[in-house]
Amino acid sequence: MNHFFQALLSRFLRENLAGYELGDEYGLRGMMANRPGWNPRNRQAPTPRPDFVVLKDRRPIATLDAKYRDLWEKPLPREMLYQLAIYALAGLGERKATILYPTMSATASEAQIRIQHPLTRAPLGLVALRPVHLPTLAELVPTDPATRQMRRRITTDLAFGDGTIPFGS
Repeated sequence: MNHFFQALLSRFLRENLAGYELGDEYGLRGMMANRPGWNPRNRQAPTPRPDFVVLKDRRPIATLDAKYRDLWEKPLPREMLYQLAIYALAGLGERKATILYPTMSATASEAQIRIQHPLTRAPLGLVALRPVHLPTLAELVPTDPATRQMRRRITTDLAFGDGTIPFGS
């Protein structure tokens, strides 16, 4: 089901995020490197791949990852948090990574987890948990010209978390 949700979000974002490009499975090349002399099996360094990266003029400005788990109703698994923390610390855009998750709750709202230095508490990054209200998304999937402006506003809020549109209200 996660692949379907990811594909649905990809298409919705791509079709409605005016003025931006969407990179699917965008490789964060060069983020991790094997230390010279410490790679006895000569393995390639891992390349983290968030589900989506929003690009403006070919520059990454937002990192998004689709998770098919209602994080409004269920707790955030630490594996998801660690994965998104790595994306945030990659330094793309505002050092922020966002989980887009499905929900049926019309009252669901964004939650944010600050990544900070354990001693100084200096901010290092941010992980946002942003709900995708499925009934609203279902209403907006048809490309009806009457809903075009609303689709674009909601898509902008999903990608950047502007907070101007309470998604699902």
